Amino acid sequence: MIRPTLNLNGSSADDLIDPRIAAYEALQAVKEALAKVTPHGRDYPGDTAQCLADREAHYDRLATLRAIAAELILEVISIEGQTK
Repeated sequence: MIRPTLNLNGSSADDLIDPRIAAYEALQAVKEALAKVTPHGRDYPGDTAQCLADREAHYDRLATLRAIAAELILEVISIEGQTK
């Protein structure tokens, strides 16, 4: 996780937080879009093994996006905690 330290010569809390929130929101949109491309068995006639492999890869992608989104929120919390 990236944890900048607020200081008088550095960026403001808002300048550090706002882009993280924007990135988080963009990741939510990407996750919604990717949900629409979940591999479906009907597109793999006679190839169940490939369908299952592709579904696993697809869910791995989503897990990576969820992990990045969670890190961004933790960074926001860390920065906000320095403002108190």
